[in-house]
Parts: sequence; C-alpha cells; structure tokens
Amino acid sequence: MGNQLAGIAPSQILSVDSYFSDIHDHEYDKSLGSTRFFKVARAKHREGLVVVKVFAIQDPSLPLTSYKQELEELKIRLHSCQNCLPFQKTSLTEKAAILFRQYVRDNLYDRISTRPFLNNVEKRWLAFQILNAVDQAHKAGVRHGDIKTENVMVTSWNWVLLTDFASFKPTFLPEDNPADFNYFFDTSRRRTCYIAPERFVDGSMFTTESDHTPLVDLSSNNQRGRGELRQAMDIFSAGCVIAELFTEGVPLFDLSQLLAYRKGNFQTEHVLLKIEDQSVRELVSQMVQREPEKRLTAEEYLKQQRGKAFPDIFYTFLQPYMAQFAKETFQSADERVLVIRKDLDNILLNLRGGSSSSSPLESPREEQGPREEQGPR
Repeated sequence: MGNQLAGIAPSQILSVDSYFSDIHDHEYDKSLGSTRFFKVARAKHREGLVVVKVFAIQDPSLPLTSYKQELEELKIRLHSCQNCLPFQKTSLTEKAAILFRQYVRDNLYDRISTRPFLNNVEKRWLAFQILNAVDQAHKAGVRHGDIKTENVMVTSWNWVLLTDFASFKPTFLPEDNPADFNYFFDTSRRRTCYIAPERFVDGSMFTTESDHTPLVDLSSNNQRGRGELRQAMDIFSAGCVIAELFTEGVPLFDLSQLLAYRKGNFQTEHVLLKIEDQSVRELVSQMVQREPEKRLTAEEYLKQQRGKAFPDIFYTFLQPYMAQFAKETFQSADERVLVIRKDLDNILLNLRGGSSSSSPLESPREEQGPREEQGPR
C-alpha cells in the first residue's frame, strides 16, 4: 500500500561524499548539511559550483524513474522563467537518486540577517521578484510545493531565484502526526511552517487496515499523498515568505500555530502588525487567507500592488532591465559591468522618471548577461 518513508530506518548511514564515486564530472567540495530525506553537498564542476542533493535509496520499489522524468519536464517548462532555478540534472544509481542545480551562496533566510541589512526598497524589490517567480512558474504550468525562505535564493546583486521545486513531495499531510512534515519539509529544523492549511488533512486518510500510522504513498501517483498542487497553495507559502522578509525574520507560523490557524484558533495580526507599510501588510494578509478560494493569483497581486507596495519603475524598467543579466550569455562579472557602464545614461534617465527613446533592453551591446554563479546546464 505504499512506503512509509518517514518511518524507514536506513540499513546503513553513509556520508554524502561517499556517493561521489558514482558522479564522474563533479568533485566533492563540502557538505551543506543533511536531513533524513536529503544529504546536500557543494561540488565543483567545470562550469562552476554546484549543489548536489542525494536521496539514499532504502526501498528499491520506489518509482524514481517517473520522478526523474517529471523533474526533467519541469526543467524544460521553466527554461525561460528568469526568476526560477530548477534542478538542471538528475541521476539515478543503485545507491541513490541525485539532483544537481547551480550553487548560489545566499538564500533569503540568510540574507535577512546578513550585513548590510536590507532597506525598505530592497525588501520591496525582493518581494516583487518573489511574486514574479511564482507567476512565471504558474504560467509555465508548474507548482512549486515547498516555497520557503531557504528556497528563495538571492544573488549579490539582489536577483531572486526560486529554487528546489518539490513536485516529488506529497501534497497532503496528516494533521495529527508531524512525522511526515518533519521528514519532507522541516529541512531547517526551525519548525517554521509555510505549508497552506488545506494541505493538512484528517490522519485517517493515511491509514491502512493493518497499520494505523501515517502513510505518505510515494510508490504511485496516489491521490491521498500526491494530490494536485494548486496555485493557491503556493500563494499562501509565498505570503509567509514575504511576511518574514518584512518582519526581520519573524516567521508567521510554526507547525502548531499553522494547525491552530487551520481550525480558526490562531490569528496572524500580532505578526502582521510588525510590517510597517500598510500596502505590504494588506498584501500579505490577503495571500495567507485561510480559505484558498479567497487568494488571488500572483499576476493579480502584481497588478493590484502596482504603484502601492511596488513602485511603478519595478514594472516599467527595473525588472525587464535586470532580467537580461539572469540569462546565460556573459561569463564574467566584468562583461556585465561593461554593459551597465554603457547603459548608465539610460539607467539614470529612467530612475529620474524620464523616458528613453530606446527600450531598457536596447543598450549598445551584442549580447546579454548571465546568472551570478554558473552550474551545469
């Protein structure tokens, strides 16, 4: 009837570097931590630093090939999404399923507490990009499934990359047993919960006749554990992330508070009041509404907050101009600096509220620029 991954005791525990004997084009660099679900390492590749996530295979009956195909399709769909960073390579061995993506040094959780601290405009810019990333993914037919501050990467030039898309994680979780939440989603061990309340369901949905423990079925596309992810679920999670961004790292919910919120026994006002800007506070409040049908789409929130939470210049100039540097043409920072130097008059004109005879992307250059750190493509 399925695989209780959260309850499986591994037959042997191997360090993450031991799996690199099966990875011939990557050199182990250092461990980035591990949980029971994933072991994570940084590796060196000829194109740059790479994040390697290793899922140790304890049950060979798991349909990992279908998950591999799913991730490869997701990569194709997200190829043109400039604020999204999917896994760029997947590999299956006898010992493990291995995921690869480009390494970016800081996630949003780290960036919030790192000097120089973000000012108000920078926070708005990051929140604007988070909504853009969700909008880009949803328009590509992709739902993330695990949006949290650890999965929002921030480059040194404040470009947001939504990463670690979790189509392989269960949609629904038992409300009366935290084992599956801890196993799949609490990777930081902070107990912070960004999961939409409708994803927690009656634990009886996860029992069998012979076993009354929670069951997340990953052996098939079982609707109990792998029901359809919906856009509103991602919107709720993104709202929690934006709230944490504007409250200097104060999370909106931990697991117990989220479960109480689901039943109407917890209110978010005491945290939301820490958000000084009324427009941002109203945005977050709408995004984290308990009823999913009351949440708007990311595109609708972007339209609603234009000229309110987000300055108009984000839409007319900054996003389209900065997006060119998220592409894969230039290989060095010097080339990007050269582009900005040539565009400086046009940049200043736009920032002062003027208009240029050419569009922001029609600058005197032949090519356009890349993401900050290059990984395998």
